[in-house]
Amino acid sequence: MERQYAPVCIIAYNRKDKIGKTIACLAKNTLAQYTEVYVFSDAPKNNSDAQGVQEVREYLHTLTTMQHGFAKLEIIESPHNLGIKGQIVKHGDFIFNEKQYDRFIGLEDDIETHKYFLQYMNDSLEFYKDNQQVMAITAFAHQVANLNSRTLKKYPHNVMFSYAFHSWGWGIWKDRWEEIDWMHTNIQYYVYNPKHIFFGTILSWFHLLAIKNSAKNGMVTELWDIHLSHVMYRKNKVCVWPSSLSYTRNFGFDGSGQHKFNFDANIVNFEFGNPQEKISFTHDINLKIWFHFKIGLRYSLEIWVLGFLKMFYGKIFRK
Repeated sequence: MERQYAPVCIIAYNRKDKIGKTIACLAKNTLAQYTEVYVFSDAPKNNSDAQGVQEVREYLHTLTTMQHGFAKLEIIESPHNLGIKGQIVKHGDFIFNEKQYDRFIGLEDDIETHKYFLQYMNDSLEFYKDNQQVMAITAFAHQVANLNSRTLKKYPHNVMFSYAFHSWGWGIWKDRWEEIDWMHTNIQYYVYNPKHIFFGTILSWFHLLAIKNSAKNGMVTELWDIHLSHVMYRKNKVCVWPSSLSYTRNFGFDGSGQHKFNFDANIVNFEFGNPQEKISFTHDINLKIWFHFKIGLRYSLEIWVLGFLKMFYGKIFRK
């Protein structure tokens, strides 16, 4: 039976240079020629974003008339602004209900992929398709922190598991997607229970410290990634992460994105290592508290705290 490859869904907004680089890098992947790509272009949120959105759409349509390197490239334009969460929900429903795929790979418009990214994603989606404790896959890894971690130097597997979800190159299956309520959420049981806060914080590598920002009046906010981490915690499902080198990196933390962060480049736009084209996977899901506390603490201090300190330092001394 001929192998089926997962389609890639890319969300785009108003950054032509970013989406151009993302698509160009993806086209260099070893499995690009077998992959269908769907780009979802959101409408402008306000008048100041309109020109950028128009430039992105004009650029995207030029790709459909040339050799883009994929099995298929389709552009879907939203007539009104959906926001990030709305875009995610739209392309998930489109892929699963209209296109009848059973899985997909998601990308944002500022993610550079390693040439083996599609290989890793397709292999992991295939390996874990029947493991119902696995909710999602991510191709991103905190590479610099991983390579400095004595805990991970002794870790025997190429992947690890957490309630933490990351959207810088991710994948999910239809049956898991259908378990997620993307509109409504209840976090009250979590935020008022010290036991949940303790275990959720550590086993999500501190991601769930932001849980209050993922909900407002019982509705899911734009922080859909934190919402998905919460869903995984509540359902005792995990996300698969590379345990060493990353297959993606983010080049959009320059102040131009949704969150307006301007991180030091080395924090999230590090030099790629040489991740393997084919890795071995495991069903040995390690959710030991001490193991995850050490990893989460290193990520928090070495990546996010250091990143924010450098960002604020730069802002102060540039004034």
